[in-house]
Amino acid sequence: MKKKYASVGLNYDLIADKYPNIDEYEEIVNAYLADEFFLQLEEMLEMEDYAMAKDAVKGLYILASDLFLYPLYETLLEIYEDLEYEMYGDVMGHYRDMEETYQKVRGIFHA
Repeated sequence: MKKKYASVGLNYDLIADKYPNIDEYEEIVNAYLADEFFLQLEEMLEMEDYAMAKDAVKGLYILASDLFLYPLYETLLEIYEDLEYEMYGDVMGHYRDMEETYQKVRGIFHA
């Protein structure tokens, strides 16, 4: 189990300390990863609906932090900072980084 989590940069011991029932934790993470904002974020950014994207990303990065999904948290935070500081030229590159990380993390939980 530790290797599975470590393969995507997650700290199993930290997670298990907060969530002793790992099966329950994985159910929570699967529900989080199924959040429709992950699917809608690219469209929001392409449509330049930056206010909605910023709200969506903020919720996603807060939950990623609460679930100790730090690699995903970091990539979501990059997007949020782009939107917060109106650095729109960088946002799609950071979105692609987040999408790659999201797919990796999702892969270990939906395997």
